[in-house]
Amino acid sequence: MRDFQHQPSIPIAYLQLLVEILGERGISATQLLHGQPLDPALLDDNQARMSPLQWTRLVLRAQALTDDPGLGYEYGLRMRPTAHGVLGYAAMSSASLRQAQEISARYNRLRQAGFSFEFHEDDDAGYLELIQRQPIPVARTFFIENILLGLAGATAVLLGRTLAELTDLEIWFDMPEPPYYAAWAARLPTLRFNQRGNLLRLPAHYLSLRPVLADPLASQQAIALCERELALAAGQDSDITAHVRAALAPQDGGGYPTLAALCAPLHISSRTLKRRLQQQGTSYLLLLEEARQQDARRLLAHSQLPVRDIATRLGYDNPANFTRAFRRWTGETPSDYRERHRS
Repeated sequence: MRDFQHQPSIPIAYLQLLVEILGERGISATQLLHGQPLDPALLDDNQARMSPLQWTRLVLRAQALTDDPGLGYEYGLRMRPTAHGVLGYAAMSSASLRQAQEISARYNRLRQAGFSFEFHEDDDAGYLELIQRQPIPVARTFFIENILLGLAGATAVLLGRTLAELTDLEIWFDMPEPPYYAAWAARLPTLRFNQRGNLLRLPAHYLSLRPVLADPLASQQAIALCERELALAAGQDSDITAHVRAALAPQDGGGYPTLAALCAPLHISSRTLKRRLQQQGTSYLLLLEEARQQDARRLLAHSQLPVRDIATRLGYDNPANFTRAFRRWTGETPSDYRERHRS
């Protein structure tokens, strides 16, 4: 599998926004692209993509040209949901803000190759946590700031409000407060620094709110396109394992997609999928167990669901079978794990 840094996975729309911001400061696209390994013609192709390496170099170039350490703040505040393409439309037309966060978590890899999202909730709030999938040796602060601020702004757009009106929304950073924060504080939502992770925190009562553009049919169509794009991305990267991992999420009625269900969006047979997973050193059953382990830990640590309900959600007919499996994975029972994690 090719190094993800060289794969064209970042939408050119992200660069178009950067060019727009710099243009307002008197810095032309020609200046930004000078000496950079990117064809300027791509700026006019809305379907084009650039690699994470190209995007990182352009961000570093922009920071040098502007001498503005707070560029990530401005970029995030200016980000529009439509810049995310079909993913943005799927979120905007979703039935609830909770579903919009779940869509973002599931399909984010279509837009951010270096990061993924995990969504979980407790009695007080929902958390969309930004997870770094690969080392980010430079410009890490810029990327984390703009992604999380962009999510906060998108939340306001979905609800038909301004970001200033969402006074109880919070963004958490694992980084210390930067020196330039004070100059931006009046324009930003509540930011908390030196936290356990990088995430968007939404009060629990937000999650059931209905986006102003909610449209069940449009959402269903957009999600289908996201699934298709995810499958194509997996095929292009020769990474069938990544596709299966992304698709193995608990279903509404409990359990996970079957092997046959995973084949449909890829337009391949079950036999072919098994063979391709085997070529990458894994199998459907191994990936299913991996997904169950991750989801079990997440639900035990971050939800109030009883153990029996978690077992059902993960596809176990008998809670005792889940307990035995969890003890095999971790050496402790689900109840002991939950108690230890919370204490």
